[in-house]
Amino acid sequence: MPGPVFLSGETVTLHPPEREDLAAIRRWMNDPRVWRPALDANPMNADLGEEFFERALTTEDDVKLVVCADNQRAATTREDDEPIGIVSLTGSQYGPTATDRARSMELAYHFDPDYQGQGYGSDAASTVVEYAFEDLNLRRVEADVGAFNDASIGLLESLGFEREGARRDAAYYRGDYHDMLVYGLLREDWDNDEE
Repeated sequence: MPGPVFLSGETVTLHPPEREDLAAIRRWMNDPRVWRPALDANPMNADLGEEFFERALTTEDDVKLVVCADNQRAATTREDDEPIGIVSLTGSQYGPTATDRARSMELAYHFDPDYQGQGYGSDAASTVVEYAFEDLNLRRVEADVGAFNDASIGLLESLGFEREGARRDAAYYRGDYHDMLVYGLLREDWDNDEE
């Protein structure tokens, strides 16, 4: 069962990850519909899942949240909430000290394929971006996405992210090299969208 509710969107709740969530996370990260577009081609067994939990999900430097569909709308209890994805904000490539100066973090997300295309990803990402600007006082949020990933590109653009550039042939996906697109959203652009 996920930890306590940390943030709520319109259709999702966001929780701190708990060890009990690892079974769902391992299931997604071993599903080709998730690991291929995420460009994470290595399988995750129980030991690697535990290492991922310790190394990546429980760091104080980043924000990692388990996404659950808001089952209260369906007249069920919070205890029935099952994880459907992960959304995160991580330090930029310039490291923690530069992140503090630049006030920038990277947005990423992974969702159970059975819940993709239903608006949960947009709601979770939007909720975390709002948190980034209003609570963490970030200046910008950025995201990297493979040029082949139309769904993720559409999600970012629907939130107001702008394509800022491309790293040519930086991703290998399904037998071909593709550009990695760099997207960014500045706080003032987010604020303008909210007016």
